[in-house]
Amino acid sequence: MYYTGKGDKGSTDIRKGRVKKDSEIIELIGSLDELNAFIGYSISKIKYKDIREMLKSTELRLYYISAIVSGYDNLVKNKKIIINEEDITEIEKDIDILSKEIKPLIKFLYPNGSEASCIVNICRAITRRTERRMVRCRIKNENALKYMNRLSSLLFVIFRVLNKRENIKEDTFN
Repeated sequence: MYYTGKGDKGSTDIRKGRVKKDSEIIELIGSLDELNAFIGYSISKIKYKDIREMLKSTELRLYYISAIVSGYDNLVKNKKIIINEEDITEIEKDIDILSKEIKPLIKFLYPNGSEASCIVNICRAITRRTERRMVRCRIKNENALKYMNRLSSLLFVIFRVLNKRENIKEDTFN
């Protein structure tokens, strides 16, 4: 059953107990959820297997980060829910691989292009907001913070690569 019939009176449970739905931590968890939903949407619109695979690997990591920030990171049996250096290294390798396809950026870009690249750019903006919320909530997990920072960079590179692969000229200003 997906409801209790009692109503939640504007609060919800996390590991530390009941909190108001407008609390900073719930805003953060909601941003992580929104980001994961948009990443799933972007995967459905991207026709390049290599990029879809890169993004699919981020989905599980975002669930891990949600578990970490909500305090449930130690409750999944037989699984260690962590973000480790290998996760960060993997994302950095993906950035390096894709960066070879594009020229260094010397001007500001308008956030437009193909449908898939625009969705990825929305993911990038949500990632940056989520990272700011993690800082505001004083999340102490350095790897989770670093992962979000690198994810933002990966999404920006993917945005540019998708447009390049679709032969869409970057729209610059400055």
